[in-house]
Amino acid sequence: MTIREVAAKTNMSTDTLRYYERIGLLPPVPRNAAGIRTYDEYFVDFINFIKKLKASGMSLEHIIDYIQLAKKGDATAQERKNLLAEARETLVQKINNLQLVVELADYQLCNYEHVLQPETYALLNRKAVRTAIAV
Repeated sequence: MTIREVAAKTNMSTDTLRYYERIGLLPPVPRNAAGIRTYDEYFVDFINFIKKLKASGMSLEHIIDYIQLAKKGDATAQERKNLLAEARETLVQKINNLQLVVELADYQLCNYEHVLQPETYALLNRKAVRTAIAV
């Protein structure tokens, strides 16, 4: 398969596939005599595995670490599980931060006329006064 075919099959861009290979996330892809990458189903499966890890919140750096550890065998299973747990904790922190943002947005919506709207006008009027003085 060509890179375009694999990109279509995995719903990834060709640039992303090249990048994954360049950073060592994907194994080197064999090339034909013309230097064109020739993928097989192994690469499609590998890319889908990467996507699965990424969807669980793992960074590309941690996915590289995960794959390197997996190459070392079962003795690294706990380390790999720790990487997944770390990614999960990062997701939980992001969710908590987003919840705080939602609460702030709720507060601003509920108190718009008494808090945000007067602050907006005060800020804009201050700018208008400064502009008038500068002229």
